[in-house]
Amino acid sequence: MKSYFWGGIFALLAFSCASSTQEISQVTSFPVMGKLTASIIPISKPILLPRYIGCLTDYLIVYKEKEEHLFSFFRLDDGTYLNESGTRGQGPDEFNMLDSRSFDTECGHNLFSVMEAGSNLHKNVRYDGNGLSVVNTKAVFAQGISNNGFYELMDSVYLTLGRIESNNEFCLLNMKTGKLEEKGDYPKWINSDEVLHSPPLFVPYLKVCAVHPDKSKFIVFYMGFKRFRIYDNSLNLLHDVDVQINPCHTAFGEEMQNQPVYYIAQPYATHNHIYVLCANQHTGVERYELQVWGWDGQPVACFSLDRKLSMMAISLQYNKIYALDNLVDNELYVYDLPKLE
Repeated sequence: MKSYFWGGIFALLAFSCASSTQEISQVTSFPVMGKLTASIIPISKPILLPRYIGCLTDYLIVYKEKEEHLFSFFRLDDGTYLNESGTRGQGPDEFNMLDSRSFDTECGHNLFSVMEAGSNLHKNVRYDGNGLSVVNTKAVFAQGISNNGFYELMDSVYLTLGRIESNNEFCLLNMKTGKLEEKGDYPKWINSDEVLHSPPLFVPYLKVCAVHPDKSKFIVFYMGFKRFRIYDNSLNLLHDVDVQINPCHTAFGEEMQNQPVYYIAQPYATHNHIYVLCANQHTGVERYELQVWGWDGQPVACFSLDRKLSMMAISLQYNKIYALDNLVDNELYVYDLPKLE
């Protein structure tokens, strides 16, 4: 899918070019290595083009953007398929197109929240085992203002990632005051003339994000670079990490389908660790793995996976990883969550 090219960037980047002068850390190995093998659970009702998977208190939820019913539900304890729910529309319990980066499943007992793309309505939703009901709805951004993810930080402040029309990498919205502040310069890891077709800055710096459970900091993994950064909730750069484990090259001068892809799907964060899928897609080769990092930016473990995965969710209650391949519509993959020190 994607790839990029460093040139002499490393020699130039002795320090970060973002909101801090944090030194770059290079990682060349993981202290723990292993392999994970899935249990395969057949799905009786095929799931076409899933966009998100997450864990509620008792249920696994899958968002399917293109289908008549937008959500599929499974039992968390044994992966049993339950039902579909949620229809497209503007009624009280209906949904327009959803921002798959805005799901939050830590809202209460079998509750989740999500943002509608376009209308910018933020909805809190309950699933009772039979169907969905919208608990409340709040307009967040004015219509016409784009959002790219919606992540809760401390003190009623929410983070969105880079917008198409912006030269800043992040945007902070204070829900108490209504203040919207664009912040943070994009990294200078490539020159604009290295990128084919000169897309907006957010394209080469596409990223996935997870927030610490106490909302005090967040991490962003870059899809086209084998790199990540950790920021506090005021966007001060805490850790800037360059993962120098092959493959790790870039090739933004190539067509999109020939560019390497590294970090994919929403990561999962606990108080101590961040779990993230790494595809290692390059020159027609894929090597999927689950990487585990500490909030200090240090490597914890890396587990090779037995198959291609497109997204995952983690349940600490059941110590399980639930995953899907978006090109396989009739299988749910369940892994035992590795025990870490």
